Amino acid sequence: MTRIFLVRHGQTDWNLHGRLQGSTDIPLNATGRAQAHAAASSLWPVLADDAVVVSSHLGRAAETARIIVGDRPVALHRDARLSERRYGPWEGLLGHERAERYPDEDAAWRAGYEPDLDDYETHAEVAARMTAAAEEWVARVPGDLVLVAHGSSGRMLLLAMLGLPFEGRTLGHLQNAAWSRLVPAAGGGWSLEAHNVGAPAPGRML
Repeated sequence: MTRIFLVRHGQTDWNLHGRLQGSTDIPLNATGRAQAHAAASSLWPVLADDAVVVSSHLGRAAETARIIVGDRPVALHRDARLSERRYGPWEGLLGHERAERYPDEDAAWRAGYEPDLDDYETHAEVAARMTAAAEEWVARVPGDLVLVAHGSSGRMLLLAMLGLPFEGRTLGHLQNAAWSRLVPAAGGGWSLEAHNVGAPAPGRML
């Protein structure tokens, strides 16, 4: 039986300061690396030894995945479909800058709805590529599958796999380096068996 473990990458300096990262490739900071080691400590006691780990190609997720794998003889792959959402002109902005420059769009986004921005990747677009990646890897992996991704793209995957609406914040933020577990449901589809496990103290979520 395939189980999906979704892990968000560890903290970056942009997370710490509240800058929206999106597709911008920002590395882990020292806290993020420590969080990734903590995630490994909480994950491996519940993972099968032959688990397969697949990460986003962005550096912060790829490094988190490498730390999780460590020196274990575990297959480690990258899949660009697991990358973070594109936020277009918002990338690199602080929260107050988004609110000042794009007040209507920022209010909509904070309520869980879609902002109208150039080069912004919609909920449905993110969910489609994330789900396609997850389903392809599930078909290839008979046991535990660890997907190391991002806050927004990971949340869209969970919502899609659970059949929940994308809008309205029906599922909260994913914490840095915390993991969630999806298991096949008895009636078909997927069930969220664990969520935000090992989450550090609340901090910046962006």
